Amino acid sequence: MTDNYRLPPHNIAAEQSVIGGLMLDGGDERSQQVFAMLKPESFYSKAHGIIFDAMRSLVKRNKPIDLVTLNDDLESSGELERVGGFAYLAEISKNTPSVANIVHYAMSVRDNAMERYAIIKLAEATEMLYTRSTLTATEKLDAVSQLTTQISDHAKTGNRRGLRSFADVMDGWALDLEKRFDPEGEQRGLSTGIPSLDRMLSPKGLVKGSLFVIGARPKQGKTTLYSQMAINCAVREHKPALMFSLEMPADQILEKLVGQKSGVNPSIFYMPATDDADDTYQGDYDADFDKALKTASRLSELDLLYIDDTPGLSLAHIVAECRRVKRTRGSVGMVLVDYLTLMTAEKADRNDLAYGMITKGLKNLAKELGCVVVLLTQLNRELEKRVNKRPLPSDSRDTGQIEQDCDYWVGIHREGSYDDTVPPGETELILRLNRHGNTGTVFCLQKDGAIYDMDQQAARQERDSRQQAAHKPYAKKGGF
Repeated sequence: MTDNYRLPPHNIAAEQSVIGGLMLDGGDERSQQVFAMLKPESFYSKAHGIIFDAMRSLVKRNKPIDLVTLNDDLESSGELERVGGFAYLAEISKNTPSVANIVHYAMSVRDNAMERYAIIKLAEATEMLYTRSTLTATEKLDAVSQLTTQISDHAKTGNRRGLRSFADVMDGWALDLEKRFDPEGEQRGLSTGIPSLDRMLSPKGLVKGSLFVIGARPKQGKTTLYSQMAINCAVREHKPALMFSLEMPADQILEKLVGQKSGVNPSIFYMPATDDADDTYQGDYDADFDKALKTASRLSELDLLYIDDTPGLSLAHIVAECRRVKRTRGSVGMVLVDYLTLMTAEKADRNDLAYGMITKGLKNLAKELGCVVVLLTQLNRELEKRVNKRPLPSDSRDTGQIEQDCDYWVGIHREGSYDDTVPPGETELILRLNRHGNTGTVFCLQKDGAIYDMDQQAARQERDSRQQAAHKPYAKKGGF
């Protein structure tokens, strides 16, 4: 008979060399690298995991790591005999090949741990597919995809899903905190690309794992803000921005992105290069066209903007594509969806319940990928019957779930759409909901398909003076 039993990947010699090296290294820089790379569960041998945990405890208490201190610590915790006693610790310390190579040994231990984790998760996936249950095939494959993402995340960060101790969470938080105060700001929240809005969202910015909802009536500038945030994510944050557009085809999205980044009116792409082009185009046609093409080339080389214009996108399609990019690129900055009620919803008794399932799914996606999901939503016509037409979260069409699920809700209002005396490009971004900080109104200017920040104090004074003039009683003949 053939014995097909196979041991999980492991390297006992490397594990012993890591522990022995840490005892001999004295807590220098190499040791710090090892502690950042490994956790007790990274070791195949349970005894080695216990010893490593005791070493971490000594470091946290600012105590030296050597044969004597480690022996005393394990003895006081009642674990010494379980790990083989003083004799085994002395043997490991004596037989360590080279302290200089402990980082290399730790990498071997970590690689084996990642392979074991992947085997466990893939076994879960296989068992799920074999087991008869109430789950549909689509739901099972979605769960398998999520397990694959967990394997990828674990390979990159060493973090596991599921219940974790406070101390384990604190270890990761401490590393993030250190990065947060780095000049690069890697662990800070994302920015929007509108300086005044970013100041309102400071100091946290757009917190990763959040759902950011933009609501407005048609032609108010939802797609313009959506595009601005995508460009900013790619160019300034250096993170992939995944744009799902159910309203505009991919080539029109591309033209809008190029126009916004270059400052050139996208209409230039529809004007033939004839002798009278400069007469019909407001500006230097040749110079602007060249500028736009160079901008398009730079955005292409950046390789951080993705566009999907598949008609009738479903939540499952968006989730699968985002997970794929996360696996291949390592991270996702923003997922942007234009817009909610054009998506294909699951069957439900009412539209609001069906679309509520989508918003909840997008919120879960933001948490899973550690990114910001930007969702555009159309508002109902009832707001136009009000005297004050500035949007509210309750104006969201077909779903009230948005208010529950979103972390931020921004309404876009252009008074010029309803009042001819107001310049048509003047725009108010009204931050109604913010789970992480302040709310308020930011003033912007929309021009040639792009959105620009404004002098906030001057814009506010201008708006307030118009409102006061509109409500001022007219003087009557012979008196007031």
